[in-house]
This record gives sequence, structure tokens and C-alpha cells, in this order.
Amino acid sequence: MHEKLKERFSYRFRVKITAVLGACCFGIVVPTFYVPMELGSTAHLLSILVATVTSYVIWEGSKFIQALTLYFFPWEKSLTQHLVYEVLGIFLFSSLILICGILLYSRLVSSVLITAGVIVQNGFVSFLLALLFIAFNEGAFLFNQWKQSLLEQEKLRQENLVARVEGLKKQLDPHFLFNSLSVLSGVVYQDPALADRYISKLAQVYRYVLDHTEEKQVPLSAEMAVVEAYCFLLNVRFYNKIQMHLRIATPAAQVLPLSIQLLVENAVKHNYISEEHPLSLSIYTEEQVVWVENSLRRKTVKVPSSGIGLQNLEARYRYFTGQSIRIEETADTFRVGLPLLNDSL
Repeated sequence: MHEKLKERFSYRFRVKITAVLGACCFGIVVPTFYVPMELGSTAHLLSILVATVTSYVIWEGSKFIQALTLYFFPWEKSLTQHLVYEVLGIFLFSSLILICGILLYSRLVSSVLITAGVIVQNGFVSFLLALLFIAFNEGAFLFNQWKQSLLEQEKLRQENLVARVEGLKKQLDPHFLFNSLSVLSGVVYQDPALADRYISKLAQVYRYVLDHTEEKQVPLSAEMAVVEAYCFLLNVRFYNKIQMHLRIATPAAQVLPLSIQLLVENAVKHNYISEEHPLSLSIYTEEQVVWVENSLRRKTVKVPSSGIGLQNLEARYRYFTGQSIRIEETADTFRVGLPLLNDSL
């Protein structure tokens, strides 16, 4: 709870030159033009000091109240509640500090009788200060939020471009084609029937790549069809040492194209596969997530990798859907959850 509060509570005490200058201007203007006294006298200088300190305390306290209001009543939940509580909080705080300022002035400079008129005047000034602060600070806050939103959109756009370029590089990677043709050359004379089926599955994989590269999303059933074809090619290459288990409850749901295939490719690439330790792959849906889970037995020799496959997949999901993928690892298993999508993209 404490960490969550730290993440969302935005107030930090920082002495800013603009706030100090503003407080000084307010502290000089009010005693000089609205309080009759000899300029440059001790009383005048003390008045400036009291007004400056009072205005700065009101400024800093109002920032704190704004942060509290944003935490408990954020804009996106209730704009009316946010404004009402912020105005009320700053108004009461400003009134209290102004009364304290008047009492301090009365003690240091000259006595002031606090009458109903003084209280009304104090309340009016406090209300104006509250409105002025909210107009200035909330405007700055919304402007910063708008700038941050633009920066995040640009960042996501760049990440998506990187992801698409990396995806294109993977799709055109000659290693998969080279390995596939090497396997094909080994079976074409020994088992013509298997070779014919192998060629058919290889064509299916590349046809899917060509047909769906530019699409935002594809049916889960279509993605699973190409994953099954891809696993068939892998099993011919690894002599049936890849065990795939499917439990798909919502085949009509949507996913990003080549997302599940990428996770299967990563599992094969980074894990040791043998007769004693075949690679177990489970692809299943739970609620609105499709999980790709594999047995974990990492290769002792580090595999050359860019290390950004999952990062690119995460970037693609955030760019197109605003959602993130889920990554979970135990001592024996590694799994990635992809949010299932609707047809609105």
C-alpha cells in the first residue's frame, strides 16, 4: 500500500525560483500599495516579510492539497468531485494561513482587530487565491499530461516500427528456410509421402506470413493452424521430440499475427531438447488470455539472440491494444499470456 501511495502521490517539496519570485512579488505589492505606512521603514519591511512567507506557504500548501485531491479524486473518475474538493481544500487552507498571517502581522508590526469585515475580506481573498492557483496549476498539469501523452504515443509508434522491422527480419530470416530445406533434402528420398506433406506445411507457413504480415489481428483459429503446421516442421527436424498440447476454448477470438508462432520459436530456440527431455508445449486459453507454456530446460550454451523478441511483442500489443503481455516463470516452466482481442481494432 505504501509503495502504491508513493507511485500515485505526486507531491514533492521543491523550492522553485518561479514560486519564490511570485511570493516575493505578492509580498512586496500588498504592503506597498494596500497598507498605509512609510516606505522603507521597519514596519514596511516586516510587512513584506510576513506577506511573502504567507503567500509562499499558501502556494506550497495548495500544491500539497492538489496532490491529495489527484490521489483520492483523480480527474478520470470524477471531474466534479475533483474540482469541488480541490477548491474547498485550498479555500479553507488559504483562509487559515491568511488569518495566521494577520495575527503574525499584528504581533510584529501593528495590532489588527479581527472583525467580521476582516473575516469576509479574508474569505474573499482566499477564494480568489484558490481559483487563481487552480487555474494556473491545473492548466500546467493538464498541459504536462498532454505533452506526456504525445511523448508516449510517439514512443509507442517508434517501438511499433522497431517491432515490425524486427518481425520482418524474422520472417525473412534465411536460417529457418535453410534448416527446412536441409531437413527436406534428408527425407525426400527416404520418405516421399512425408516429404510431400512437409512441403505442404512449409508452404502453409510462408503463405500465412505473406498474407497476414500487414494485418492488425487474426482469428486465434488461423494462428493456431499455422502454429500446428510450424510444429509439424519442427517435429520432423527434431524427430518428434516436441510434444504439443492444445486446449483452446475460444477459437473465434483474435490475436496479433505471428504472436503465438514467435513464442513457440523462442521456446525451441532457448531450450535443450533430447530423447530423454522432449520439449513440452501447452497452448491453452483461460478467461481472456491465451497462454503459451513450455517446459524449461535452458541450453547451457548461450544462443545468439537479439534479446528483444518479447520486447517487440510487448510493444506491438501496447501499440495496437493498449494491453500488456504477461510473463511468468517457475523452476520448471515458462509461460507467456497474450490478451485475447475483440474485432474493434
